[in-house]
Amino acid sequence: MKAVLISLLLTYGLMATDAIEAAKKLGAENNYATAISKAKKEKKLLVMVIVKENCRWCEKFINKTLSEETVKNKLENYITLIVDKDDDFPSDFKENFFPSIFYIDYSTQKSVYSNVGFVGKPCFLNDLNESLEIRNSLYGNKE
Repeated sequence: MKAVLISLLLTYGLMATDAIEAAKKLGAENNYATAISKAKKEKKLLVMVIVKENCRWCEKFINKTLSEETVKNKLENYITLIVDKDDDFPSDFKENFFPSIFYIDYSTQKSVYSNVGFVGKPCFLNDLNESLEIRNSLYGNKE
């Protein structure tokens, strides 16, 4: 019984992920200014994920959706930023639902698409494609 309890505590402890840990785990940025600068330099759409501590849907999104190999491969064509709701980033992106996902054009720093709450792999991959199409229709193909 003791071994099961320890195992559960360790498993839960590994799942508890803050924004900095999540960014490190996924090879993402964790600072808005750095991420937008990198997006401008590489001419890529910025995918900003806003999380908060102790949010089970945030953890599920990070540990299930963003950690999935197909998603990680697709995100190589974007700049990914994971921040905590209390971090320093433009107030235009402040939300009360988490995770919040904004797809940001690097030249205007405006969101061209957004979503809130947990989304699984198929929906997230669709959102990536949709956001790129919208950005291209608004600002031209910049990649």
